[in-house]
Amino acid sequence: MNIASIAGHLAFGLIAFSFLVKDILWLRIVSVLASLFSVFYNYVIPADPMWLAINWNIVFILVNVYHIAVIIYEKRPVKMADKDKELYETLFSSLTPVEYLKITKIAHWKKYKSGEKLIRESSPVTDLILIYNGTVDVAVDGKWVAELKDGQFVGEMSFLTEKPATATCLAKHDCECLVWKQPEFKELLKRNPSLYFTIQSLLSAQVSSNLVKESNKKNENN
Repeated sequence: MNIASIAGHLAFGLIAFSFLVKDILWLRIVSVLASLFSVFYNYVIPADPMWLAINWNIVFILVNVYHIAVIIYEKRPVKMADKDKELYETLFSSLTPVEYLKITKIAHWKKYKSGEKLIRESSPVTDLILIYNGTVDVAVDGKWVAELKDGQFVGEMSFLTEKPATATCLAKHDCECLVWKQPEFKELLKRNPSLYFTIQSLLSAQVSSNLVKESNKKNENN
């Protein structure tokens, strides 16, 4: 078996191996290697170089190299304020540092005094609020139903459904929160599909958790 044949086997072997790779960076690296071996094979083995296959593999290489560069750029270390670093490491670790900076760039920090309402039941919700520290009471029809703490969202149901608030949320103690304007945040997520799915997963997980807690409370009362 000559070197060109080995290159052909490696090209197809790496393509097969790429189906097992879950990390997107390594997947693109494997794809580049497979294309390089394919270029070598299609240039050496045939009587005349197979330029159609060679040229397309070069296109695949360039596309993957570009995306590799983007991934490495987005994973580069970035400087964060202490509060941002804490939130990133505890809640948004599935994002790259650059992706996290994208979402915090359009947010602002806000402090709520004890007793201040963050959202009002049956009213439109214009903000998505993340509690950094503090406690927020949730009431429906004037009755307390839940308590939200650090790392939980306020207004997540309205953000997902685009409907008015289903409950009133007011600060039990002084709170510091990270606040996004819903239209601006949604526009950012539309432009960044990976961000969209990550944020949607975080919000959906909290909604599901709240529904389970409510169901358990009803069962206990019954």
